Amino acid sequence: MTTPMRPRSARPGRLVVAGTLLAAALLATGCSASPEGAAPAPSDPHGTAAPGQPSSGTASAAPTDAEATAQASDARADQRAVGAATERAASFGFTQQVSATDAEIQRTREESRLRQTNTSGTTVEPAGCKAPLTAVDWSPILLPGADASRLDFGSEGFTGTGSVEVASLEDPEVLERHLANVERLVADCPDLTMTVTDENLQKSTFDVTARASPADGADVDSGLVWTRTPAGGGTETTAQVLIGRAGDHVVMVSFIGQPEVAGEEFTTIAEQVLAAAVGSL
Repeated sequence: MTTPMRPRSARPGRLVVAGTLLAAALLATGCSASPEGAAPAPSDPHGTAAPGQPSSGTASAAPTDAEATAQASDARADQRAVGAATERAASFGFTQQVSATDAEIQRTREESRLRQTNTSGTTVEPAGCKAPLTAVDWSPILLPGADASRLDFGSEGFTGTGSVEVASLEDPEVLERHLANVERLVADCPDLTMTVTDENLQKSTFDVTARASPADGADVDSGLVWTRTPAGGGTETTAQVLIGRAGDHVVMVSFIGQPEVAGEEFTTIAEQVLAAAVGSL
């Protein structure tokens, strides 16, 4: 797609900052709320913030060329890459933007650590699929001690959220393990059922499907599409997640929302946003 998406109705400053973590977004039962009159679903195809939780990050329109030049002069590599991705996303009409603060990123890392050490409230059928599902609860901003940036973006005509994350990568094996886990999930667990029991002993069950993204851009090292449907009916949530590596940095671009985010149009947009970030590194 080469023309910007056409906005329809404004919802400024209501994007949700979350990490791109599959298991957490799948665990987030509140995502099934009606999109009308609600904040967008977490753009975390994998989600670390509670659904509908307002971000304390800064909402802004895309920077002007002069502002971008000034920002780039003293910005870290991850910040410049997110800036480049931001401009490319804005060219498609995604001008509602929220940047994650350092405090939010740190909190996201801690929440992920706690999830990884306490999965007793989650059951998965087939049981053998629990390990790969839990293993893909990862995103660039979760790399401990890494310089990392995250920006969520949306538009007035899109019920959902996009995101881009960039982080420095000291240990390439971390990324290699994640890519292998994604491949394992797609190959061995394309269909599974997950039941989550919360602290009030309330259970929520979801039917989940996973497949490889059709993305074939030169900068795409991994592509995942997942769909989560509440068992017994409810709002379906779909996500597409692309990952690329550029030298000692890793980039993740994602969309989460209605089934359209897995289509050709959004795949092309995600590829181009990813390419913009990778190209600046």
